[in-house]
Amino acid sequence: MRIVRLQAENVKRLRAVEIAPDGNVVVIAGRNAQGKSSVLDAIWMALAGGSGAKETSRPISDGEERASVVLDMGDIVVTRRWTSSGTTLEVTSPDGARYPSPQSLLDGLLGRLSFDPLAFAQQDPKGQLATLLSVVDLPFDPAELDTERDVAFAQLLEGYREALAH
Repeated sequence: MRIVRLQAENVKRLRAVEIAPDGNVVVIAGRNAQGKSSVLDAIWMALAGGSGAKETSRPISDGEERASVVLDMGDIVVTRRWTSSGTTLEVTSPDGARYPSPQSLLDGLLGRLSFDPLAFAQQDPKGQLATLLSVVDLPFDPAELDTERDVAFAQLLEGYREALAH
């Protein structure tokens, strides 16, 4: 999944922004309270639907009546709008054809391989580990490795104690 173009208006701290990535890395920089997090939130709220909206109590900028995000992802265009009465979502193909169940389509794209990066950054290390383990399939059980490490350390410690006793 790749964002070809992002347009956001009146989302949180953003008045209007358009980003058209040119390459694999996009740097979003600025002073505090200039809207960097609002750009990430706009993407998340556009894609995540209900769960994204629940995490953001006020998606519309103070003093504005509406907000919108348009994400062009090449093969689909996601448009989410907010007003005081709620939110609407439209997902279209590049030729304008509308998808009948837009949030279901997005949920299928996002799957379990998504999480809020800002919330992740604010988690403690154990929470971050749990989040990462929820989105990857490892070829081993981390809990079993912890047990094996503890047993190996106990054996090493016992060997060290025996060596000192002689």
